[in-house]
Amino acid sequence: MPTNQRTHTRSRLADWLPVDTNESPNTSKDGAKQTPETRSLRRTLSWRPSLLGLIVGLFFLAGSLIPGILPRPWQVQGVVSGLALAIGYGIGSTTAGVWHRFRREVQIRKWPTIAALVASTALVIWSLIIHALWRADVAVLMDTELPLLPYLPRVLVTAFVAGLFLILLGRGLHAVFRSYRRLLSRMVPGWLAVLVTLLTAGVAAVLFFDLVLLSRVVPAVEEAHRTSDRRFEPGITPPNSEALAGGPKSLIDWATMGSQGRAFVAQTPTTTELAAFSGNRPLEPVRIYVGLETAHDAEARAALAVDEMERAGAFDRQVIVLIAPTGSGWIDPYAIDGIEYMYNGDTAAVAVQYSYLASWMVMIGNQDLASDAARALLSEVLERLDQEPDGDRPMLLLYGESLGAFGWERLFEDLGDVIDTVDGALWVGPPRSGKLWQSLVARRDAGSPVWQPVYREGQTVRFGADGEALASPDSRWDPPRVVYLQHPSDPITWWTPELLLKRPEWLDPPLGTDISHHMPYLPVVTFWHIAVDLAVGTNAPPGHGHKFGTAQPEAWSLIAPPAGWTTADTERLVAVFDE
Repeated sequence: MPTNQRTHTRSRLADWLPVDTNESPNTSKDGAKQTPETRSLRRTLSWRPSLLGLIVGLFFLAGSLIPGILPRPWQVQGVVSGLALAIGYGIGSTTAGVWHRFRREVQIRKWPTIAALVASTALVIWSLIIHALWRADVAVLMDTELPLLPYLPRVLVTAFVAGLFLILLGRGLHAVFRSYRRLLSRMVPGWLAVLVTLLTAGVAAVLFFDLVLLSRVVPAVEEAHRTSDRRFEPGITPPNSEALAGGPKSLIDWATMGSQGRAFVAQTPTTTELAAFSGNRPLEPVRIYVGLETAHDAEARAALAVDEMERAGAFDRQVIVLIAPTGSGWIDPYAIDGIEYMYNGDTAAVAVQYSYLASWMVMIGNQDLASDAARALLSEVLERLDQEPDGDRPMLLLYGESLGAFGWERLFEDLGDVIDTVDGALWVGPPRSGKLWQSLVARRDAGSPVWQPVYREGQTVRFGADGEALASPDSRWDPPRVVYLQHPSDPITWWTPELLLKRPEWLDPPLGTDISHHMPYLPVVTFWHIAVDLAVGTNAPPGHGHKFGTAQPEAWSLIAPPAGWTTADTERLVAVFDE
């Protein structure tokens, strides 16, 4: 091979092999003259993968295999890894293309190139090993089964298939805009053709975002959730009890309560179940749910909720629980059943829906929806309770999970404001963005970890994953009591933009009870992993991630126990739910 071919090449750094520089750019190998369009089409059809793109893509693939906070289904992990591979390839191939454009002759050294390729491949293998060790460790910590086979092979196959599809899609778009630039260059100077092409691509991206994503995809997602909320599930029928919304004489139309509201009311414990637990004659629990379609705004829904409470006799009950649901309107059955069992049905649970969408969607789109609904409901109920004699006033408790907890938090200036307003609160899986949560955790007692902070020796507020954690420290706990139920492995609580560049405290020793020491922190990478885990938090094993189960009845037994309630009663209550 001639010397000049060993040291210099006309091809881009992205090409697998140097292109023969003796070939004229205007002629094919058979000597036929080529037009710019012919050369562009020939280059597109005879695509050779970018070497730099492959190297960078493998580095990105390795980063996608670094463990997050929760185990994911192989389909989710495969798509995430495929997207990372495609993004890395795009960055590498674009860099090579830009370099080639400004430096026509690029020196390619064989051994450094091979070393980079080997290093990126080795990094992928290392990431797979770390991922495997992490899954084995998490399986023990979360007491679940996380087999490596066929999980890892499925992830890799899905990653490469998804990555290849996205790479080819990107190359197709690049070919379109390259042809557009060549067409423009016939009419205007080359630099202007490039500028117009870049502007056109930018405008196309903005139009796609506006006309497709915002105007079509987002409304389609909202409509899908709205349709799902309107669905009547089999076996869910209007109640016969006047204590329940949607029943006889109810002011709330059963059809407008939404699927989440109808399920919440239909799952009310029966008097037979309550009597079997207490051994005494129970009352029928009052459950009220005002759906989005029941009234036109938050204030109207809150006012209707209070009117329904009046009709159902809620203000004559011993306990009233005001509920801020999750973004979709869902209420965990464990959340309210527990306190209804504890008080033998002498309770009223009231919820007002504020959205159809998942909590993370509402948090991004309009997080004021949650706090506006909570504020309207609390204001209406407090105004009505002011009419009650002090001795006859029911105990007022607050419950919220995920975005619901965030909605309640935003109503209060500080912890003192909470205990001056209500008789207790249970906030489950709180988002880290809650300012009250942030303030309490930042001022926690020295030596207590961020995943189970102790604030002023636990005299008013406590944090923990279950009843045992909430019972610590063994010190005085004055009513009204506030509980933040949170897991070390819940991405809802730990995701924050600070993860981009700052190592989180929850990865410092001592680690949480379900956090593996095989989980590293990598700037940017960890941020995106926890962001992805937001979507799979409810897929975690019970008692981990964003699934709290029987920890909620345990928490209620500590926040507002009935007179004479014992630890043995709590154990019996948990046993009911375990069955």
